[in-house]
Amino acid sequence: MIKHIVMWRMAESEDKEQRAKDIKSKIDVLVNIEVGLNFNDTDAASDVVLVSEFETKEDLNTYQNHPEHKAVGATYVRPYVAERRVCDYEF
Repeated sequence: MIKHIVMWRMAESEDKEQRAKDIKSKIDVLVNIEVGLNFNDTDAASDVVLVSEFETKEDLNTYQNHPEHKAVGATYVRPYVAERRVCDYEF
């Protein structure tokens, strides 16, 4: 199994919280997907975390290159993100 974790700091805007909630997509190779909104207010914290699971590295690659995933990123994520971190690992 593969776990794909992405954390973002959202760019400051009036609708920052709503933009964070919009970071979701549904693609068939996903085993599980979870989006969490941060409540920790330290400088080390991110605003949003996405945790997704896949059967294989190939499924993760399919997800990352899927047109729906790319559209969500282009529309709801990249224009509103100040910083992004990612971690992929097998478990």
